[in-house]
Amino acid sequence: MKLAMTPRFFENSVERLLAIEKKYYPFFQNHGHSIHLIPFMGMDIREYFDDLSPDAIVFAGGYRMYTDEIMDFESIVLKESLERELPILAICCGMWTVNYHFSGSLRFDESHQAFDGNKINKQKMIHPATATDLIEQKKYEVNSFHSKVVDKIGDGLKQFMVAPDNTIEGLYNMEKKIIGVQFHMENTGVTDQLTAQIMSKFHDLCHG
Repeated sequence: MKLAMTPRFFENSVERLLAIEKKYYPFFQNHGHSIHLIPFMGMDIREYFDDLSPDAIVFAGGYRMYTDEIMDFESIVLKESLERELPILAICCGMWTVNYHFSGSLRFDESHQAFDGNKINKQKMIHPATATDLIEQKKYEVNSFHSKVVDKIGDGLKQFMVAPDNTIEGLYNMEKKIIGVQFHMENTGVTDQLTAQIMSKFHDLCHG
């Protein structure tokens, strides 16, 4: 199935590039999906969707590359996706875009940020989270690479996973075909059974 995915900016002292995490390619390929990067400019999003006819949309993670420009761009993509009733999988800060759209809010919380400069603090990278809805209700392990968390959940969205400090780790609205996760399933540290259940729910949305 064809997944249209939003890009991120990657910057250094010389260049500013559009990019996505390389690990997304094998992850989604293993689940039967192909990735198609949505053009940031030069093509109207409606025209792009008409040409590609994607089966679903993925709002990519990448906290350190989540700029105001990307957030505004994702808002446009999200509105068009909802109008077309396309299934949506929102990852990490992609989940923030969805939450913002439905009048939710965020707050800073460095306790969920595993990055220490350019290094990863492995003690902070993995923590437990409990499923309260949507999937089998039990404890799982998730990873954590973000300095903001959901403060107020958006209207019409429901949480289905929470961390021990009550931070929302997953939200959804099945009527609008939305699943959002605060963690990165394509990376290490997420319980395989959790990933399998979420991707199964996403698969059902894509075939519903």
